[in-house]
Amino acid sequence: MFLKKLLGCTIGIAMCAFLADRPALAAEDLPDSYPESYGEIIEASRAEGKLLIYGNIAEYNWRYILEGFQARYPWIKVEIADLGPSTSFERYYSESSVGKHTADLIASGAPDGWHRLFQKEGVLPYQSPEAPALPEWSRPQPGLYTISTDPMIIVYNKLLMPKDQWPDSLDDLEELAEEHGGEYRNKLTTYNAASHSFAYDIHWAISKHMGDDAGEFFETVGSVTRPESGGSTMVEKVTSGEYVAGYFVSGITVFPRMDQTGRSKIMGWSLIKDGTPVFHRGIGITAAASSPNSAKLMLDYILSHEGQIAVGKGGLTPYRPDVTQQEVPYYSYSRIADEIGEENIVHVDYDPESYGQYDAFLARWQKAFRLKD
Repeated sequence: MFLKKLLGCTIGIAMCAFLADRPALAAEDLPDSYPESYGEIIEASRAEGKLLIYGNIAEYNWRYILEGFQARYPWIKVEIADLGPSTSFERYYSESSVGKHTADLIASGAPDGWHRLFQKEGVLPYQSPEAPALPEWSRPQPGLYTISTDPMIIVYNKLLMPKDQWPDSLDDLEELAEEHGGEYRNKLTTYNAASHSFAYDIHWAISKHMGDDAGEFFETVGSVTRPESGGSTMVEKVTSGEYVAGYFVSGITVFPRMDQTGRSKIMGWSLIKDGTPVFHRGIGITAAASSPNSAKLMLDYILSHEGQIAVGKGGLTPYRPDVTQQEVPYYSYSRIADEIGEENIVHVDYDPESYGQYDAFLARWQKAFRLKD
């Protein structure tokens, strides 16, 4: 058992890390794949101040990561500010531009934010010793890595929809809209692509996946959909019956809630068998980091086998191939691929085309969903 000791932090802005009562990582405990010089990074971290992380990952998602990290490096005080995907980058820009202490790491699911940060040469091109164990798609730019690959799924109210209508595919959603449009008008929901980049990138990726069929799909399904800005809101409104179904809903907002008393009797869910968007949550060390060595240690821990298990225990979706389903409570990337096929995984990643066509795509999307800009 770990002895958890509160380090002290600002409630609502920063998370508290935990200290463990077992010995810190020793040089001989490092994997054989790590360079001999890695001990120098560990020693250099002792002289640094706190490790400051900006991002849009909830406190409960960080819990097991922090427990494992503090067990290895108990002298490092970690402070995490949950700011939202875009705000994390904007705060970094405003602070670093005037030489103010700012984020050492950014952990954010905002592909456009990462694209801009790279344009500004704001990412330290650190080569992690864990990189060879990771899929190539998970490290798209020097210094940019992936924390988790979280699926966007379908949820539905089992009490309000006949069982033969429970959807598990894009085709099912389109069929529902075509055959039951009057009955289900404004009774389906999804993320509003105009509300934030996270939502936009999901719909963009699905559009690329569907190709020529995307326009008809969005036009048909959009006619019965009332978009929302957050996953938790969609889950609660499907459970309450305000909506009968939601699609492209973040799985990490669903899986833990299914354990709640009575929820599974009301709400069902499914991977999307002909196209499940999988969102890449990026992480990288900033060029203005004040504690770069501590940041390297945190990054490498998150990417390690142990760290990816901690990612999974916290409700996110690990993607290392060597993480087995028995090691995590919810889904892993490998399990998603096994269930729907690798070809039906839609990677929501860093497509530069999406940034150049933002206004045009969003205008078409809003028209299909009968929304004004």
